[in-house]
Amino acid sequence: MTERTKAILLFTSYFAKEADRVYKPLSLTEWNKLVRWLKAKDLNPEHFLTGAPATLLTGWNDQSISKNRLLGLLERKTALALSLDKWTRAGVWIIGRGEPGYPVKVREKLKDLAPNIFFGVGDKELLHQVYAGVVGSRDTDENDLNTASTLGARLSQQGFGVVSGGAKGVDEAAMLGALENGGACVGILADTLIKKSTSMAYRNYILNGKLVLITPYNPEAGFNAGNAMGRNKLIYALSNLAIVVKSDTKGGTWEGAKENIKNRWTPLFVVESTEKGNVEIVKLGGNWIAKNEFSNIQGVMAARSSDRGEKTLFNSMPPTAPASTGKEPSEEIASEVPATEISVINFELKSIDLFQLFLIRWSESVGYFPISSADLSKRLELQLKQVDSWLKKAAKDKYIIEDNNHNWRLVRSFSGC
Repeated sequence: MTERTKAILLFTSYFAKEADRVYKPLSLTEWNKLVRWLKAKDLNPEHFLTGAPATLLTGWNDQSISKNRLLGLLERKTALALSLDKWTRAGVWIIGRGEPGYPVKVREKLKDLAPNIFFGVGDKELLHQVYAGVVGSRDTDENDLNTASTLGARLSQQGFGVVSGGAKGVDEAAMLGALENGGACVGILADTLIKKSTSMAYRNYILNGKLVLITPYNPEAGFNAGNAMGRNKLIYALSNLAIVVKSDTKGGTWEGAKENIKNRWTPLFVVESTEKGNVEIVKLGGNWIAKNEFSNIQGVMAARSSDRGEKTLFNSMPPTAPASTGKEPSEEIASEVPATEISVINFELKSIDLFQLFLIRWSESVGYFPISSADLSKRLELQLKQVDSWLKKAAKDKYIIEDNNHNWRLVRSFSGC
């Protein structure tokens, strides 16, 4: 863990109740406000671990966040140490918003709304693969659970992992459907990370490197309705597409779907049903998907976008591309990373070089199935020498992985789309 992440934890996280009773940790909005001020002062959070905090805060005059509150939060170092020891023994890792391993899709899509901290159990590398979000109401019957399980299995067979909320019902059924068929999963939890990571349903998949559980909340926190609603945006942000199995016209599934449609985080599909919530989500902008289409997800995405006259990675590729600007996403501590320039819903080619175009065409032509470098060069009609050069770069940037047969598999496409 970096010193920066330790400092962020002191400012923003809950520890023992006694330590949090006097000074309430900063909310995400408050933290972003402090970070902007620190940037203007050319300071980083970790400076507060070695410098004189009161001196560093000279000039801080925000009326809603007192200087005494900030200093009080920084005095919780003993509580932090005790919590870190307990969490580490439970197998919990922690990653900050500005660190390289933080999920790019979440940071790009949510920007300032991206959590400043993720707590997790399992392989962090799973956060960078290609996922379909699967969500649904807690009020489900056996048919809904079977639909979710089948959907998870079909997604895994097409190279998609499943990201969901890890709750009983649709979430768990979809995740287990994928896991039982060799797929990868991310469970974004609203509560009890440590407890759920030891459950019989998930433990073996975590140990086998197929499942990672994450949360932006204290890994020991109990259920909180606000946290459950807040994590919904994270499911959509980490997804390359999302599918609603069943929805009411109220509650977390309904609100999350509306929020996603409004913000256009990821393409949204709704399982065909007479369920009122499903019908209303489609009226708002979701797309129907029939159960017999579960085995052709990319085809469904292309067809629905084509019906609306939209360009996507799957149905419209430009013959040429303008030169790259050479600009890289910001690494600054406020994580004010520009929104992704490529959207599956509305594909606009703005600043893209030939390497990026190579990844996009790979995604469209091959999908997420293994392929040799020779076959890839034939498929894309490129010289093998050029393909080998781009493969090295793509592997270094963690867009692809090599299997035991020396075939390459795309694990995330350009800009997480």
